[in-house]
Amino acid sequence: MLVLDADTAVVNPNHCIEEWIDDRVDLVFYERFFNWEIASGNYLVKNTEFARTFLRKWADWQYIQPSNWNGADNGVLQIHILQTVLPDAVEEIKACDAIWHKGTDYDTYMAYVTCVKVTLGANRLYPGKIRIHRRAHGWVRDGFLTGDNFCDNDFMLHGWKLQAIELEGWNSPFRKMFNVSECGTGYLGWNYRPGYKITPDEVRKRLAAFEASAGNTFPKNAQVFPYLTQPDVGNCYPKCDDLT
Repeated sequence: MLVLDADTAVVNPNHCIEEWIDDRVDLVFYERFFNWEIASGNYLVKNTEFARTFLRKWADWQYIQPSNWNGADNGVLQIHILQTVLPDAVEEIKACDAIWHKGTDYDTYMAYVTCVKVTLGANRLYPGKIRIHRRAHGWVRDGFLTGDNFCDNDFMLHGWKLQAIELEGWNSPFRKMFNVSECGTGYLGWNYRPGYKITPDEVRKRLAAFEASAGNTFPKNAQVFPYLTQPDVGNCYPKCDDLT
C-alpha cells in the first residue's frame, strides 16, 4: 500500500511506484532533504504482521509522546524506527529520548533528529523490516528544493499546498487542469508550463547547492553528538552489553 500526504502529487508520469517496492522489507521510508528527518507522510507498506504491528505501535505513541515541541507524528517516527531496527541499543535510545523530551522549538527538536541519525549510522536496509531511502532518492522529494522544477529522475513532488495557486511565489507546473478523459493516451493530458522540466544534471547542481547551504545553516544547538552529552555506560555498567 502506498500512503501519500495530501500535498504530494505526480509530476512525471514516466515512473511507476513499483520501482521503489523492495521485496526484502515490509516498509519503505525516505529522508527529507533539508533536515535529514525520516518523512512520515509518504511511505510504502506491505500487508504483513510486522508492518501492521509497526503501524499500530506508531499510532499508539499518541498516548505517550512528550507534550513539549515534539514534531508530532514525524517526531514519533524517528524513535519508533530506532527502537524497531536497533532494539538492543537501549542506552542510545534512552539518550535520544532524553534529548527529544528537552525540545522547546524546531532547533532543539533537530538535536533529537540528529541523535537518531547518528545512532542509526550509515545502514539504510534492515531485511525483513524497513528500508530508508537516501535524500532525493525516494519516489518523493520536496518541490521547493528546485523551485518546483523537475527532471526525468523525479516521480512525485511534495509541498503543493498553498491555498491560492499562482500567488505567494508558487506556480503549478501545469498550464491547466487535467482532463481525465485524456489520461492513459500518451502525454496529451500533461500540459506542462514551458521551462519546468530541466535536466538531471541541473537538478543535481541545485540539490548540491541546497545541500551545502543546509549544512552551513543547520542549527548550532542541533549539531549534537549524543555520546558526548548523554551517558551510554554510566547508567548501565556492568550490564550494558547484556542485550547484545
